[in-house]
Amino acid sequence: MEIKDLILEGKNLAGISEKKELQCKYDLWCSKVKASLKDADFSNRIQEEIKVKMHYMENEYSEIDTLKSLKKSMYSVIQVLEEKSVLPENGIDRQAGLKLIEKILDNFYMYYRAMYRQSVHKRGTLKAEILNAVQIGNEYDLQRMLYSILLPVFPTLRQEVCSDNGYGGMRADIYLDVFNLVIETKCTRKSMSEKQLLEELGADAFHYQAEIIYFFVCDRTEIIKNPEAFKQAFVREQEKDGKTVRMFILQAKEL
Repeated sequence: MEIKDLILEGKNLAGISEKKELQCKYDLWCSKVKASLKDADFSNRIQEEIKVKMHYMENEYSEIDTLKSLKKSMYSVIQVLEEKSVLPENGIDRQAGLKLIEKILDNFYMYYRAMYRQSVHKRGTLKAEILNAVQIGNEYDLQRMLYSILLPVFPTLRQEVCSDNGYGGMRADIYLDVFNLVIETKCTRKSMSEKQLLEELGADAFHYQAEIIYFFVCDRTEIIKNPEAFKQAFVREQEKDGKTVRMFILQAKEL
């Protein structure tokens, strides 16, 4: 059932004034909402938020109070549905949006080469020596470039977002709330070993509370000996591990 139809059905329940009838129809409506949210691939965070708002207080001594609580819960659920039911980010749904982000991360080197390394048009004002001088020196440079590419497609994207993991604060390089997605950028350096990189990324994967974590590593110093094995070491699945983790590597030879 479409979310917009569920919203309309929920609003129609407001006219019911008999407690038992409203309870029965409200419980059925809630079941439909839960099923539809799951089918529509809404994030677990949004599904849990709506489930919490579905709860109402039943007053065994006052039908009026029970009706008020029922309708208050119903309107709270409808409000969240109305906020979330419009396809996020310019009509891109969750599954398509994640695939698009993964494609950009996989092919980031194409952007870098086309923008900074390909020959310039002789009538253009951008000069080759200026563009060729642009280098990815550290993760802040990488973060800036990636954010600039993704922002036109995902306008609600944010940088340097702080969150509390229950022990200490964590700061996400790039965060997309609508997908509960963190993108963490890293650049290797001469003083870093592959083991050290593994430990840093492993700690981040453990502490971030987001549902989806994408690591984007620019291996400037070529310390990753086997990129494919390195990627596989970080793969985590939502169903089994409680979060989705993916690794993307930009190698020095691609720049």
